[in-house]
Amino acid sequence: MKSSVAYSILYHNAQKGIRGLYVTVEQDAAAFLSQMATLGLKPALVSDHLPVLDLGRGRELHEKLAKKLKDWTRSPVERPMTALLKAKVSQLRREFGFELLVIDSWTALILLLEFEDLRRETFDLFEWLRSLGCTTFVIAEEAEGEEGLEEEFLADAIFRLRLEAVTDVSFQRRIQCSKMRSANHSSDFFTLVFENGFFEVAKAIS
Repeated sequence: MKSSVAYSILYHNAQKGIRGLYVTVEQDAAAFLSQMATLGLKPALVSDHLPVLDLGRGRELHEKLAKKLKDWTRSPVERPMTALLKAKVSQLRREFGFELLVIDSWTALILLLEFEDLRRETFDLFEWLRSLGCTTFVIAEEAEGEEGLEEEFLADAIFRLRLEAVTDVSFQRRIQCSKMRSANHSSDFFTLVFENGFFEVAKAIS
């Protein structure tokens, strides 16, 4: 429920008038919003404060726009899809003034942007995200057997979600804040419960 947790944060802030932008790369926006509605959320009621930017659909169109953008800027440094992403999000930041941003997901994004030098281009993208002046959530998934992601050193905070077996047939969703710069926080895993349209965090009981 990584996407659900992230959208829920933006959704409940949007209800208070705080603007957000949800960027989906691997899931169709309509299907994603339908999924959020099954949780009891009502995306249509907050659409003015929480639009969804769908980068996964119409990739051919995005590539054509990126090609035009490259022709206009004639920049030899940045690849067209990266320039297009930055142009779209920066424009929305200026005109719409969102304060919260979600990118879902990191794995799909680096495939879309066709990173060649992963470390350098990741650093450059994180620096650009910081320059926007808003709080950004980047959703990522750890491959089985991996311990952490190479990009984690760039993040100011890291929250981990996992399913924990409590019996042979019973599982709990759990959440952990494994990093938060300049903050004295617990690194324990807590139980994550979703009820009546809200996520709640409680002390984990084995």
